[in-house]
Amino acid sequence: EKSSIVDYEVTINLPDVGERTMLINASIIFPDSNEEQLILLASEDITEKRKVDKALHLFSEELELQVAERTLSLHEANIELQLSNKNLEQFAYIASHDLQEPLRKIRTYSSILQSRHKNDLNDEVKEKLTKIENSAERMSNLINEVLNFSKILHHGGEAFEKTDLNDVISELLNDFELLIQDKHAVIHYERLPVIFGIPVQINQLFYNLISNSLKFSRKGIDPVITITSKMVGEKDFEDHNTLDPKLPYCEISISDNGIGFDQKYADQIFLIFHRLHGRDQYSGTGIGLALCKTIVANHNGEIFCISNKNEGSSFKIILPLLHNLSQ
Repeated sequence: EKSSIVDYEVTINLPDVGERTMLINASIIFPDSNEEQLILLASEDITEKRKVDKALHLFSEELELQVAERTLSLHEANIELQLSNKNLEQFAYIASHDLQEPLRKIRTYSSILQSRHKNDLNDEVKEKLTKIENSAERMSNLINEVLNFSKILHHGGEAFEKTDLNDVISELLNDFELLIQDKHAVIHYERLPVIFGIPVQINQLFYNLISNSLKFSRKGIDPVITITSKMVGEKDFEDHNTLDPKLPYCEISISDNGIGFDQKYADQIFLIFHRLHGRDQYSGTGIGLALCKTIVANHNGEIFCISNKNEGSSFKIILPLLHNLSQ
């Protein structure tokens, strides 16, 4: 029989080897006979183990330091976000009140001059007043678009709920009724799915896309817009790595026979204030598609476009059917 007395470590320098750490174990041995008891000494070279332990300790300390720095950084970022939100609220108030009021006055007085003094004004003055009024209206629309964009960015508190895309499209077609008749447009859409989304944003998303298809129609050709949907299959996740494979997704396509554009601009069209066509050709602020991209991102989806010049465009919107797995 034997019983351990003690374990202890010693550091020694060995010729041609260098400094080594040894674990020494001393045990008392009790022989079966009544002979004198013996002490058994055992040693183990644990130099490499201690190096690993030291490296793990240093790594742990460094990791704790990084976590502390990251926590501090997140705290500072949260403070900046709160400040940004306050600034955003102030901007929203200014945009909806202070900036709009002088524009309303410009448009009102311009209209009064043209209606009350039309017989006193020559053609050049009338033309300039019309330009003033048009510019004020364009500025008002731009302010509203930027305000909408800022609201979409600041969407955090809005609730996701069941949203029937068929109802959304049906209501929008009623809104576009006069424009559809004026352009002799034909709109086909099949049965669309019900998703969990933020209704106001989903409505804005499809409003902008349908509006685009109607606006960018080819001269002399009746617009034809087709809206279809399909489920996203497992293979599709390989091409869209931002999607969560645990959730079911649908892909909505909005295709038209409009003017289209060169596919090399497919990413640029979603940039805010970016326009492929001059304002004298097509009206707009250059915010609509940027707004669409932000809305889709808010819903953890993707949007992209396939197009050819003079051959129409097809916008693809991939949206999750559920907001999370518990729904």
